[in-house]
Amino acid sequence: MPESMLERVRKLRAQREAQSSSKPNRENIQVVTVSKSKPEGMTLDEALKVFGHTSFREGQREAISETMTGEKGVLCVLPTGAGKSLVYQLPSIMSDKLTIVVSPLISLMKDQVDKLQSLGINAILINSSLSMRDAKLALAEVFSGGVRALYVSPERFDNPEFNRTIEKMDVDIFAVDEAHCISRWGHDFRPAYAELGGVIERINPRQVVALTATATDRVKDDICRSLHIEGAVRFIQSVYRPNLQLAAVEAYGRDRYEYVAVVVADFKTGLVYTATRKEAEEVSQYLCKRGIPAMFYHAGLTQTERSKTQTAWSQNGGIIVATSAFGMGIDRPDVRFVIHVGLSPSIEDWYQAIGRAGRDGKDSICLSVFDFDNDYRTQVFLIDMTNPSGKDVEGFWSWLKRTAIKEANGNPVANIKMTQKVMGNLSGFKNVGACISFLKQRGLVKTLGRGSYEVRLDRDDTFDVTQIDGSRAERLRKLNDLTSFYREGECRFLRVCAYFGDASLSSPCGKCDCCTS
Repeated sequence: MPESMLERVRKLRAQREAQSSSKPNRENIQVVTVSKSKPEGMTLDEALKVFGHTSFREGQREAISETMTGEKGVLCVLPTGAGKSLVYQLPSIMSDKLTIVVSPLISLMKDQVDKLQSLGINAILINSSLSMRDAKLALAEVFSGGVRALYVSPERFDNPEFNRTIEKMDVDIFAVDEAHCISRWGHDFRPAYAELGGVIERINPRQVVALTATATDRVKDDICRSLHIEGAVRFIQSVYRPNLQLAAVEAYGRDRYEYVAVVVADFKTGLVYTATRKEAEEVSQYLCKRGIPAMFYHAGLTQTERSKTQTAWSQNGGIIVATSAFGMGIDRPDVRFVIHVGLSPSIEDWYQAIGRAGRDGKDSICLSVFDFDNDYRTQVFLIDMTNPSGKDVEGFWSWLKRTAIKEANGNPVANIKMTQKVMGNLSGFKNVGACISFLKQRGLVKTLGRGSYEVRLDRDDTFDVTQIDGSRAERLRKLNDLTSFYREGECRFLRVCAYFGDASLSSPCGKCDCCTS
């Protein structure tokens, strides 16, 4: 990014400080602490050309070779855009056996499967977007032996028919994408991911590959332990990106939007992230009024609206203002900026987002503009909604159990027809969805349909409150790590490298706002 971009940010900050000799009178907020042979006649380089590439990126050849010949497991922690998917995709076409890819998002699966099929590679996906009939036909095709790569969500392994079929097959590679979702200490824990170790034991693949863009040392160890690949060969690439210029500035209210306008004015393509849907629309409207075309994207839009926006941006570029619902799997090389309006949930979330900038190697800016008091409250509220305390889970279950007993008439199972909103009003708990998610993991609640739940009254309902509260405390700790990172004056990339246990950067980057101020 040109030096003038940071200068613009500094000038705007100086103007705002000059307009008021003192900061607004704001209530201080307390920070919560808390070996296998390959088919004859095809070399790795020849297989690479199938994917349209002429050379491997840093670390790819070594990781692919280990995936093809090893049996102890592979852990790849490579930055966004470093070509992680090729680590399992290329070996899949050099084997006559099946590669299973576990992926967290339907859109991500579809994108990869579409690309493989366009290259003439027989890849297939089975997920909730398919009808029951289509899922059975797809599974039959897999069992026939003609499919090279099968993409599934982790929840698919809850299906007995699917498991019976897969366990009869000779699986070569079991690849776990976005593997940080396995760890309770990761930034995007997903319970079904934590069950994959048992799946691997039943399927017994020759090689297990875990891949993610971000993982602390603790999360790396947790991934390997959960997947039973403690002896995995690890390919860890530096998180340092010399073409990214990092900056953070504290601003108040809508004044944050002006910082966004100042940075994005001279660029065609970039991403602006907000914590809420409402703010995504507000920032987009603010930019449009300033004569800067910008689209907004969030999970509240219809599937048609989201697809239209994502397709338009993927093909033509432009400025997208979005919540975290947008971004995973995008591969535009010319994203010149990634801006966060407000606080991210964690350094991992923030780093994964900025990894979408500058994939072509050209200078790009990664700016965070935050109103600490309000934005911190927003993130704590979101944690409350997704990570309930042990006390909340126990209290909600006590109410739901009493309600179910009245409906059960002495039976061990009761059907409750009630929306989560009504449950919240009657029970007095705001985070009903998160409480139900935990109860589902314990087998006490099952979703039958919208506003319809099955409640089991004949199962052990003692909770490990320590574990529940520990998960919440970890989320708060990560948020506090991020706020410290934003507010302290040390070189930002040195701090990022230290956080992820990366010793590759020994001196200040010389480009971030802290280094150039």
